[in-house]
Amino acid sequence: MRNLFEELKRRNVIRVGIAYVVSAWVIAQVAELLLASFEAPSWVMKSVLILLALGLPLALFFAWAFELTPDGLKREAEVDRSVSNTAQTGRKLDFVIIALLTLALGYFIIDKFILSAAREAELLEAVSQSANAVAADNSIAVLPFVNMSGNPEQEYFSDGLSEELLNLLARIPELRVIARTSSFAYKGKDAKIAEIADELNVAYVLEGSVRSGGELVRITAQLISAADSSHLWSYTYDRTLDDIFAVQDEIAAAVVEE
Repeated sequence: MRNLFEELKRRNVIRVGIAYVVSAWVIAQVAELLLASFEAPSWVMKSVLILLALGLPLALFFAWAFELTPDGLKREAEVDRSVSNTAQTGRKLDFVIIALLTLALGYFIIDKFILSAAREAELLEAVSQSANAVAADNSIAVLPFVNMSGNPEQEYFSDGLSEELLNLLARIPELRVIARTSSFAYKGKDAKIAEIADELNVAYVLEGSVRSGGELVRITAQLISAADSSHLWSYTYDRTLDDIFAVQDEIAAAVVEE
């Protein structure tokens, strides 16, 4: 075993193996970067890795079986050991290994502290765009309906109507509905629809008002697009208090249809 190890060293098989592994790592890193830039399919990178892996035993075999002489590449068995050039070749390989290791270290530092930061920034941008894409979908926030009756007791009624509408809409799988705690935080605040929609990350806002006169209640509901603050749908319901649950169902169905 000792004689085999010494012979591997003499024929520079170990040096060739080290040089090949380091150079293959550098090639793989550069290939990954370039292929990702050109959006190449995954099988291309896999093919590169397979070729690099298959090349290692071939490189070791040629280092064992052949020797680089001043007269060119010759079979090791044909070279007289007294005039063998393996020592000089070994020193050249040492310089090659040092150069490759320096290159690999430099690439690692650049990738870790420069390219990695750029990738993280791109990832955050992609996440932000994805969130905006979700907002452009079927997402809605139900704001507290405004009590315009002048009767403080109607405040509970208007809030209850808003919450029931929110609960009804939340049962629909096609809709992403903002939670009550978030949407009711805007109660009494003079904020623009566009600002509210941006903060809640929704594409649509449902708002309205409640007025009462005797036994009648007038409920106005409005569905607003966050993109341009335009009214997509608006309707006024005049109902008695004993018919309020039917009104909730009507409003919810109309919002979903719009």
